[in-house]
Amino acid sequence: MVERILKRILKTVLVDILLESDNQAGPSTAPIAKAAKILGYPSPQAVYKDIRGGLLRVGHEVEDRRRPGKEKPRYYINIEAAKQRLQSDPARRRAT
Repeated sequence: MVERILKRILKTVLVDILLESDNQAGPSTAPIAKAAKILGYPSPQAVYKDIRGGLLRVGHEVEDRRRPGKEKPRYYINIEAAKQRLQSDPARRRAT
């Protein structure tokens, strides 16, 4: 009986630890709306503006996860790559 109680407590503690460590790391990619909040943009439209302007590049910082046969893109932002791109010196950036 004591073993079962201890196992249950241990399971809940381990689950809490694992979930907490996942939340601290943050997502590696996120859809536009979540990425806008994480990266400090005022709105998702501002992210789209930077994608159209070439600051955030599709294939580098941005993934297009559109479904087969669909025309509308579903962009996901690589958070770490986008942070590096946004923090880099504007004079040294190349728009490719």
